[in-house]
Amino acid sequence: MNAKMVKSLAVKAGIDLCGIAPVERFREAPEGFRPTDIYPSAKSVLVFPKRVPQAALLSRSPVPYKFASDVVLDKVFRVTYGLSLRLQDLGVAAVPIPSEPYEYWDVEKKEGRGILSLKHAGYLAGLGIVGRNTLLTNNKLGNRITLGAFLLNVPLKGDPIAKYRICKEDCNACITSCPAKALDGKSVVQKLCREKSQLTTPKGYSLYVCNACRTVCPSGEGSKRKMGRLL
Repeated sequence: MNAKMVKSLAVKAGIDLCGIAPVERFREAPEGFRPTDIYPSAKSVLVFPKRVPQAALLSRSPVPYKFASDVVLDKVFRVTYGLSLRLQDLGVAAVPIPSEPYEYWDVEKKEGRGILSLKHAGYLAGLGIVGRNTLLTNNKLGNRITLGAFLLNVPLKGDPIAKYRICKEDCNACITSCPAKALDGKSVVQKLCREKSQLTTPKGYSLYVCNACRTVCPSGEGSKRKMGRLL
């Protein structure tokens, strides 16, 4: 099994774009959050994005974005599950890595961490650059994406890490537009972000009511044609 064969299987499973990172690239990840901390036999990490429809961000109501996000996340989970089984049938162990739920949660800071940072895994797999808004941004797909990943027990050739520029030197649109003042250009204060971006309706529905860091980003749509703007 080589990288080309794995990517071919990924395409057949419904993945349009994916990248591979050898586990050696994760040496500087925090202890406990490295691929081999999760699966000691891991040799490679396969990461893939699925697009969130741009139009979901054009609504004044948060409901369309909530709907689109839920559907895309479900698609990521289903693709991850299906490809894990397909690889298993071919003799490759593929440990699925979802973005949630969290095991790590700091109650006071309202800070959560997935078992593996998918945005950093995406960067190490050549899928994009982490911008000042702390979002992984791909030059073609932008940052309107949801990520999925696998830990594989076979060594595969890694993709080149992206070298292109996402954030212009004088652009601080995400920082100045953040109503929570949660961004400093290098990190996000999750507690401040969550307090402004998440809302529970009287009926108990959870909604994202702020996506400023995505919507104001000039690179947010990547090279795709712009469809509209927020009204």
